[in-house]
Amino acid sequence: FLAGLPDDSQATPYAEIFRLPERHSMMVAGHGIALRRYWQIEPSQRPPRAHAAEEFRHLFAQSVENRMRGTSAVGAMLSGGLDSSSITCLASLRAAATGNPKLKTFSLVFDKGSSMDEKPFIDAVLDGNPLDAALIAVGHYAPFAEFERILEEQEGTFLAPGLSLTRDLYRTAGAKGVKVLLDGHGGDEVVSQGHGHLHELANAGRWLKLWRELRSAANTYGDGMLPLYFKFLTIYGPAWRIARMRAAAKRLVRKVRRGPAQAPRAAWAGLVNPDLAGRTDLTERFHRSGYMPAAVSASEALTHRWLLSTGLVPHAFEVLDKAAANFGVEPRYPFWDKPLVEFCLALPGEEKLKDGFGRHVLRRAMQGVLPPAVQWRRDKIDFTANLVNGMLGNHRELLDRLLISDSERIAPYVNLPAVAAVYDRMLRQPEQATLPDVQHVWRAVSLSLWLRQVEGNPA
Repeated sequence: FLAGLPDDSQATPYAEIFRLPERHSMMVAGHGIALRRYWQIEPSQRPPRAHAAEEFRHLFAQSVENRMRGTSAVGAMLSGGLDSSSITCLASLRAAATGNPKLKTFSLVFDKGSSMDEKPFIDAVLDGNPLDAALIAVGHYAPFAEFERILEEQEGTFLAPGLSLTRDLYRTAGAKGVKVLLDGHGGDEVVSQGHGHLHELANAGRWLKLWRELRSAANTYGDGMLPLYFKFLTIYGPAWRIARMRAAAKRLVRKVRRGPAQAPRAAWAGLVNPDLAGRTDLTERFHRSGYMPAAVSASEALTHRWLLSTGLVPHAFEVLDKAAANFGVEPRYPFWDKPLVEFCLALPGEEKLKDGFGRHVLRRAMQGVLPPAVQWRRDKIDFTANLVNGMLGNHRELLDRLLISDSERIAPYVNLPAVAAVYDRMLRQPEQATLPDVQHVWRAVSLSLWLRQVEGNPA
């Protein structure tokens, strides 16, 4: 939990209690317990249609329709992003075609002008479709509100700092009688941003094509075009391979003379107690499961499969399912339809990334369905500032107590001096807090609250 590494598909926070791994069935008999994997992720073997966007739209619309079956009490989450907006528009068309009531939608609305304000995109979807919209104002966000209750419903710790916001969506949907809630979760993973395609272009020596893609994609990645191009030259350029070999030889000589150099620190290194990390082989496990291998990142197909196979995928489903069930709502995920996943895996890289736009096949498939402002938007909202403001503005006393004056409980697990330094820096310069900073503070506090709960000592 502290390292953000759900690499053991059978582990739980509790001794002698295990999880049935995803993609497995279990047979219990007198001679013991047997686990069997009954499916795995494979690209579609069917030849794709000449027009990939048409095939994607067919499969995606079918998936949305399938997930609206069984009840007329269907709603949809609508953030204004590409994924939820695509589902909402298709579901609205389906509801109108079958004579059902207007589709209910549920959106979080932040202050106008803030970095998290997506209302213009939400409004663009609402203006073009017959929808029954519920807009949920997010004022002073309190990430640790009802946290003891959330820990009980989750039966342990969880890697979702924004879960209380998602619960507000479930709460409102349940109160309005919605039984099935369509969710755009997973669009990035299933369709793929196509970043591995850049590596494929460089590895194939298609430097002009790579230059054109980077010129279009530079704003998306938040980096300049030339630095990005130089990075690919360093990795794949033939002249630079010689330079890298020379640099490696120099490092080897320095290593012999001065002793081994320290490896780069992982993001969790400042959070986990070093003794705990050593006892659990955390560094080795993280390098094995937490980092994408270079051989994988060089291929879009392998990158795509790796992202779909990480432990974060089933973890997210478990967390969301438990949260929604608390309000009598069943979330359904149109992007995770098996034929659609297999189709996307089989697509070549240029169908996923083109002209700097990730998930290009989805964007083209939604032509005439999505408002252009949503269809071709590049940005995604970063909730880091919202989490920082919420923790410091609403939970300052709690944070001071759990991280400073009453920190002994988490001392066996957390690197207290490092976390205290991060917290102090966040107090002094909240606008400069990074996502790892937020994760350090949020996970340390979450762990403390959970330990108090399981030990019967409320905070």
